[in-house]
Amino acid sequence: MATYNGAQYIQEQLQSFLNQIHQPDELIVTDDCSTDQTEGIVREFAKTAPFTVEFHRNEKNLGYCGNFNAGLMKSTGDLVFLSDQDDVWFPEKIQHMLKVVDRNPQAMIVMNDAALTDCDLNEVGLTKIGQMLSAGFGMESFVMGCCCAVRREFLELVLPIPDGYRSHDNWLVAIANGLNVRAIEFLVLQYYRRHGSNESPFIANRTTKVTRLNRQIESLRRAWRADSPEIARMYINQCRIFASGLQNIVANAPSHYRHDLIKLIGQSNTKADGLEKRAAIRNKTLFPRVSSAVRFLFSGGYTAQNGLKSFVRDLLG
Repeated sequence: MATYNGAQYIQEQLQSFLNQIHQPDELIVTDDCSTDQTEGIVREFAKTAPFTVEFHRNEKNLGYCGNFNAGLMKSTGDLVFLSDQDDVWFPEKIQHMLKVVDRNPQAMIVMNDAALTDCDLNEVGLTKIGQMLSAGFGMESFVMGCCCAVRREFLELVLPIPDGYRSHDNWLVAIANGLNVRAIEFLVLQYYRRHGSNESPFIANRTTKVTRLNRQIESLRRAWRADSPEIARMYINQCRIFASGLQNIVANAPSHYRHDLIKLIGQSNTKADGLEKRAAIRNKTLFPRVSSAVRFLFSGGYTAQNGLKSFVRDLLG
């Protein structure tokens, strides 16, 4: 569990660990320099918990991804569940996911669905996977870290997460997808609490029903944001960090993973190259921009860049 100023909600999540039919063997908490009562709550919980509880306070603020990386590096279990500080697990979560792991020996990551709630854990009648499917997302986009359980051998392969990478769950799930070693259980086994401190811009996290039309409108809105050039540069940088991080693990990877890891590296660099070319196209004046976009289209450059929608976006500059 990665924590940061989580005192308002963390007690309910800790209690849900106690309520598990199959309780955890250990709880590793890494705290990112909280200034509230988070540490006190966890240490008080540790006094009576029937399993090992370790609390580690980071020497400096590591950010969301760095904090989870620190916790994962300290974990020792054969199967490691990731936990946010403000959700609540159903009593059968660990027990059921252990069965999913047994049924899927090839899976390095297993994931469950989550019911969306308001800040007071009132259900809104929607689930994360349900929202994604309604909005037209494929399951490759389901990267919700708090729904993940990860095998030790996979963590040993992919950790540490590279410096500068912004999302621990994207790192883990993207690699698992590329290696075809992820299994998804379409069963709700926890609450995903939505509140002001954790509001994500991802449309599938909304607590109102979303559709494909909502997704298209949101996509257009993002494309025309004033800071879209900065967002594009950030995404290019993340693709490069991802590829570089994969390069560092290829040499020590089991032989049966190396081909797919190298393929992932190529895909990430190709995506970054395409985004850089598109950024250059949008910076040109009208006629050179149209000419460059048309050439990029006929070269197949937009195939991995959302197709005609991106072509039209680049034409408009």
